[in-house]
Amino acid sequence: MADAVQHAVDASRETAAGAVRRADGAAHEAAEDSPFVLTLELYDGREKSVTVPEGVTKIGRRAFANNRYVREIVIPDGVTVIGEEAFASCVNVERIVVPGSVREIGEGAFKGCWKLDGVTVPEGVVELPRKTFARCRCLNDIVLPSTLKVIGDACFQYCSTMKALAVPESVERLGESAFYGCRELESLELNDGLDTIENEAFRNCIALCSIEVPESVAWIGQRCFKDCTGLVSAFLPDGLEFLEEGLFEGCSSLDAVVLPAALSHVESRVFAKTGLAQDDLSISDECVVAPDAFDEPAELRVD
Repeated sequence: MADAVQHAVDASRETAAGAVRRADGAAHEAAEDSPFVLTLELYDGREKSVTVPEGVTKIGRRAFANNRYVREIVIPDGVTVIGEEAFASCVNVERIVVPGSVREIGEGAFKGCWKLDGVTVPEGVVELPRKTFARCRCLNDIVLPSTLKVIGDACFQYCSTMKALAVPESVERLGESAFYGCRELESLELNDGLDTIENEAFRNCIALCSIEVPESVAWIGQRCFKDCTGLVSAFLPDGLEFLEEGLFEGCSSLDAVVLPAALSHVESRVFAKTGLAQDDLSISDECVVAPDAFDEPAELRVD
């Protein structure tokens, strides 16, 4: 066991049966089977391969952050929490083994791990919070659990080599800018059961050529597909009432859009810079179209 790792553990525990530091900072006497959390607070070593000691149950906030030496990290079974930015900007790490015992992953836990090319998120994890994998430039093999409900804001932002993703059936919300700038994302399977896709979720995904939004989706945010220059076709759910501002703006290859039967409003710049005109689409007489929804201003649709 590397000394640097052991010292980090010892900062949280004086002895195995001695003083254990609680989340609120108070020290308490604890037995070997204590329910208190044993946290790895800091690793500042230079080893290329690091194995977190057995007995640790939490990787603390920024415990490995900005370490430029480590290439591989093995987290043992028994760890249940990976703290906020725990591995942030470990720019040379290529492999992180996440055990099945993990149930909570903090914001930005793996952001900026430039060389991390794959990870399996264990079953039991319900949310990937803000910027969990943001700027993981080599990440292209990601396995998501069937328990996942939320993919948070900017979760996979600028994962620039990710080519394909199947969203699990359990997911209900895709956060703002969740896949912003995933420039090689070609294949995307959205799940039945998905309810909300937030603003700019897929903005600047230039390799995405087709998108089929499931019928369960009730709201798609502003500029969701803006600047997806390779997008050719889009299929929207029948129950969707609003096309929010800038939804397809800059999608210069867009040729076919299947609009919702329930569509009542097309907001500003939805089809700007697409080359499409209002007459190219089947918009109902009752639908209100913003004057600048298309490249050329149009009057409200009443005919």
